[in-house]
Amino acid sequence: MSVIGPSCNLPSETSPGCGCAAKIEPGTEPGGGKAAGTAVAAAVVAVACTACCVLPFTLPAVVLASAGSLIAVFDHAHGLMTILSIAVVICAWGWIVWRSRTRGLKIRSSVLAAMCAATVLTATAALWPVMGPAVFQALGLAKKPKHPAG
Repeated sequence: MSVIGPSCNLPSETSPGCGCAAKIEPGTEPGGGKAAGTAVAAAVVAVACTACCVLPFTLPAVVLASAGSLIAVFDHAHGLMTILSIAVVICAWGWIVWRSRTRGLKIRSSVLAAMCAATVLTATAALWPVMGPAVFQALGLAKKPKHPAG
């Protein structure tokens, strides 16, 4: 007689066993659902850590690379965009003056300020190829030519 209690025997051909061992169906493993849940949880945590920690470091680099290529495309379109900008500013001034005269309304100061700013910026863009080197020279940003030794 056992002090601990009846012992459990493994099933055999003649004895079905005591039933204390869990019966496993073929094709399944114990703890498979828990392992899958743990794997999914680990993947979610990894994505959250990536979004929280890695994304702030990689996103600015991706944005700057994309902006650099966009700036390169716009650099080739500088002449056309400047001409288009001049046309838009002239048309806007014409529209404002026409509406003011036909309706008899005074032009608002905010509209005048916005249009003056647009005119100054458009004139700066149009004259930049001429005045750019002088501005860089005045600010000390231009390379100074080296005098040949001789």
